[in-house]
This record gives sequence, structure tokens and C-alpha cells, in this order.
Amino acid sequence: MKNITVRYLLIIFLLILTATLVNALQYDSSQDDTAEFTMLQEIPMQIGDWQGRDLPLDDSVYNILETRNIIHRNYTNTEGDTILLSIVYYNDTKVDFHAPEACLGGRGERTSKTVKRLNLKIGTQSFPLEVAEIISTNPDRYGVSYYFYKAGNFMGQNYIKMRLNLARNSLFSGDKSGALIRFSGNYWNENDRQKMERLMQSLIQKIIPAIIG
Repeated sequence: MKNITVRYLLIIFLLILTATLVNALQYDSSQDDTAEFTMLQEIPMQIGDWQGRDLPLDDSVYNILETRNIIHRNYTNTEGDTILLSIVYYNDTKVDFHAPEACLGGRGERTSKTVKRLNLKIGTQSFPLEVAEIISTNPDRYGVSYYFYKAGNFMGQNYIKMRLNLARNSLFSGDKSGALIRFSGNYWNENDRQKMERLMQSLIQKIIPAIIG
């Protein structure tokens, strides 16, 4: 009888825990319409010798992503090199983010994914950042992208860690916000690829303080 009571209480506890997690992670896209753009607005248009230019997005993109809190911006330096910065921000995070490799694959591009560790600096402090590197190919060009997630103090490419941090933040601080951050550029040969990666890493180094906030 005692064992049955313990099992019964354990089932009730698990049901309560599950309900709490579902409620904590529940997504309401309407909340994004009035979300503050604080983090997005802190990304400057002029960064060193890089000048930003916002690119228009079709309404269908906002509908698919279920938020209008998006930066979609080209940064061009004085030598004419261009890097695209894309940030999709949710004030109240949905269950899933749209992974860049899935979007590229949906456009018919072949992709490969690896993990790259960037050794950045914030002031005098080291700031290691793991990013997912995506190499994409189509008949016209090659592309390289770095992307990572941000959820509270967590920043990195690990999706599971990001979701765990979202759950913890939601339960203990009420912060349900999260973002997918992506830098990408095109290249035409291996030397171009190495140059583009150096440029992206340099731009990430300049922008990361504003992203951290």
C-alpha cells in the first residue's frame, strides 16, 4: 500500500512539473508585436570601417518566423566586402527556432555543418564562443555562415543547452526571450573563403559587446 501511495504521489509530482514546464515555455506570437527592441537597437549601423544597411523582408517571412523582431542587414567595409547579419529575436520564445541549414536546404542548396570555436575578447577578458559553421553550395556561388543562439547569459551553437537555459530562465527569472544570430558571406574559391571567415570573425568581435548587452 505504501509503495502505491509513493508511486501515486510521484505521478502527481511529474504531472505538475510537466504542466509547469509547458506553461513556462508556452509561446504567444502576439507578444512579439509589442516586444522591446532593446537588444536589436543596440547593434550600431556603423562599426569601424563597416557600414550597415537594412534589407527589406517580405511579410511572408515575418509570418513564417512568427515575429517582426528581426534584423536583416548587410554590412559593407571600405574594400567592398559584404557580410549579412541576421538576428531573429523572440520576446517570448516559441518551441522551435528555424535552423539556417534547414532554410538553405529548402532553397535547394547543399550544406555541411561543423562546430567552430572563436576566441573573442570582451575588454581584457577572453570570451570563447562556439558557433555552428555552415558551408553551402549552389551552381552560382559558395556561402559560409556562422550562427549561434542567445538565451539569457547563454551564448553558443548547442541547441539543447539553449533550450535548457530557456527553461531555467523562464522558471526562475520569468525571462522567456531568445535569439538566433547569424553572420554569412559569399565566396568563389578557397582563398576567398579564408578571407571571408577572417572578416566575419573580425566583425563578430566588434559586434559581440552590443549583442551581450
